[in-house]
Amino acid sequence: MQEQIHNSGNEKGSFLPFFASFIVISVLMVVTFFFVFGKVVPPNMIGIRRNFIGIPGVLKAGYQDIGLASGLHWKAPFISNLVLIPRDFQFIQMGDEIKGDLNLEKLKIPTTDGSFVNTDMSLIVRFFDKPGSTERTGTVEVENLKKNSNESVPVVQKVTRVHGGPNDLINTFGRDLNTQLRTFSIGAESNLKKNLSDLSTTGFFNPVLREIAVLKATEEVNKEVNNRGIEIWATLILRYVYEKQSIDDQIFAKNLQDATKKLNHAQSALAEAKAQTEKILAQWDGQKINVLRVEGQTTVQVYDEEAKKYEEEKIAEGNRLVEVAKSEVEKQKNEILASLGGKVYTARKLVPFLSSLKGGIITNVDPYNVDSWIKKLTSDHKQENK
Repeated sequence: MQEQIHNSGNEKGSFLPFFASFIVISVLMVVTFFFVFGKVVPPNMIGIRRNFIGIPGVLKAGYQDIGLASGLHWKAPFISNLVLIPRDFQFIQMGDEIKGDLNLEKLKIPTTDGSFVNTDMSLIVRFFDKPGSTERTGTVEVENLKKNSNESVPVVQKVTRVHGGPNDLINTFGRDLNTQLRTFSIGAESNLKKNLSDLSTTGFFNPVLREIAVLKATEEVNKEVNNRGIEIWATLILRYVYEKQSIDDQIFAKNLQDATKKLNHAQSALAEAKAQTEKILAQWDGQKINVLRVEGQTTVQVYDEEAKKYEEEKIAEGNRLVEVAKSEVEKQKNEILASLGGKVYTARKLVPFLSSLKGGIITNVDPYNVDSWIKKLTSDHKQENK
């Protein structure tokens, strides 16, 4: 029994190394398979398949027209491979201040009157992932650039461009990124110098004329290279300095003089506008006072009429209340007289006659004080009965 347990333990001990070896070998085979037959395209890259051989109906020899999206893609040694190009923007910097994907010397641009301008520029470039037509913004038609050139910068338009793909890019500029950008920059520099050199020494300081020249150069470069799978997305002038300091000083003085004239003109216009504003405000104040005066008189008349109406209503109401009170008094007196009996009624009727008699039959009685003489009369009557 102990021998059987010992044998089973030996079998388990010998199985574990075998199982571990199997796992390791399997992982190595998978890794080797993907390393040999697969390649990952990162999110910021475009994959371009290159087939070394062509099989009719199956494989097309050379670089393919449509780029591959990010992810894992297959390849086969000696049959197919993948080349990567950037999907995001590439920066070609001409100057010493800023570093980019390709760094070149600043442009030395001659002007029409014989001076030179050292210009730092930045070209923002990107590649197309497939051939086709795409609507782009930030570009202009060259023939429209001269319209109102001295008044305002021309508005950019949307332009539909027909462009190439990765195959056109690599066949024209090579497969290495640095080589692609450097080859592309040669033609771009030539166009920029040609268009900017049409400006005079003072014209280079004019932002409208300078921007027009840059837009023209950008448009001409794009028309040449878009069918090769690349475009200039934007051209930026970072800094420009005249080679001779005296030219900078003279232009600065002239620009300062022009700016001073504009400032004086603006201040004069501001003073005139303030005077006109004060005049209008005074007129408005006078009109407002007149309007308020008329409105006040109208309001007083309305209040007077309302007061008179209120007074009349209250007087009428008071008169009515007085009449009601008098009626109530007469009613109460009549009720009292009725309760005293017929002799009081007779005595009341005799008041005018008795008060007119000389000597007075009833003395110490005010003939108009009915209550007093009634009491007098009734008390005398009671004494006689006794």
